Amino acid sequence: MYELVEMYFQWPVLPFSVLLCLVSMYWFMVIVSGIDLDVFDIDLDIDLDFDADTSPSVADFGMLGLKWLNIGEVPLMFWLSIVGLTSWSVTMMFDHPMGNATSQAVAVVVARNLGLGILAAKILTNPLRGKFRAKEPNTISEMMGRHCSIVTSEATMTHGNAICHIEEGAPLRLNVRMVEGSAPKGTVVKIVEYEEASGVYFVQDTGERTS
Repeated sequence: MYELVEMYFQWPVLPFSVLLCLVSMYWFMVIVSGIDLDVFDIDLDIDLDFDADTSPSVADFGMLGLKWLNIGEVPLMFWLSIVGLTSWSVTMMFDHPMGNATSQAVAVVVARNLGLGILAAKILTNPLRGKFRAKEPNTISEMMGRHCSIVTSEATMTHGNAICHIEEGAPLRLNVRMVEGSAPKGTVVKIVEYEEASGVYFVQDTGERTS
């Protein structure tokens, strides 16, 4: 047992063994306590449309680099698990032990194998990009064109409510305004515009009525 500990916790494999221990503890906690996979995730929702009057900062390019590596696109601990396992395996197979190697030689091996681990994580997580993002339900773009039913006595250009049935979840009760004219209760209307400031949907009469 002591020989194994000594083998796994000496240079150059030491940092990768420590990383594997940390991610193993994390996965153990996920299994036992059911904590969320994204508890340590990094939010990299950055605006890539740089203003023409301003130059992107070093931080902007740094965030782009992290995003290219898929950090923020997949759970961070999943990404680190691939890095740790790949780097540890390569080191154990090709570079361990190094005997009386100089610190510079050890540093080169650690840096090289860490790079290989990062490259493996990039390649293996590419197919998973966007798969872990929570999809916002009923976005404004999705609401455009949907049909709703007026539920107040009438809907006019100044007031009104409508019920919009969606495929998943409970029906939505919306504040609506007619683009023109008015529509009595039971009229089927179509959403054509949304005013973010007031949270109001503008609708058009489709000529249909609910039974």
